[in-house]
Amino acid sequence: MGRQLRVQRPPIRNISDLRDRCLNIWYNLSPVIYQGLVASMPRRVEAVLRAKVVLIGIIISKKPDKTILLLRRGIIRRGD
Repeated sequence: MGRQLRVQRPPIRNISDLRDRCLNIWYNLSPVIYQGLVASMPRRVEAVLRAKVVLIGIIISKKPDKTILLLRRGIIRRGD
């Protein structure tokens, strides 16, 4: 998605423009992309486990139409 955003013209002017373009790219992804992402998940999970890093999700705002989730990286210390 980042590559597609960087090559688009005219340049992104504001956060609303960024959101619209991200949604447009997301909704027009090819099924081949989805299949590749699903197929790569076991490898990605294994890499996270090897790195001993976890994403910690903290809900910072929950409304009927939108939930905002803050993701932070944390280090797992084995044996502690």
